[in-house]
Amino acid sequence: MENRMRSVKILEELLGYFLHHGIEKLDISFFSDEKTLEITVRGTTTTPPEDLPHLTKFLNEPRKPEYEEYYWSLLGATGKRQEFQLLGALVDEGDATFRENLLSIHVKRTY
Repeated sequence: MENRMRSVKILEELLGYFLHHGIEKLDISFFSDEKTLEITVRGTTTTPPEDLPHLTKFLNEPRKPEYEEYYWSLLGATGKRQEFQLLGALVDEGDATFRENLLSIHVKRTY
């Protein structure tokens, strides 16, 4: 159950990122089992978000298991979209791309 709740928080954070940038028509690919979580969110926009390079950097910083419980409680708490810094500490890897007006963000986490 704990992994499901974490999956939901990660998905909420990704959705919030898209909505914050005015991207409201989304395609979501979601896979979760007892070992792995993979989420891909895609949406069309004419301009890439200015913070996209920062997002990619944060999604690929080393995971910080020692801070997980604290970070989970912070995720989404402020209502601001700066939590992708926290999100990066909770996933193993991520990728954010913008090509041909398509913004795509993929994250992976192993349990």
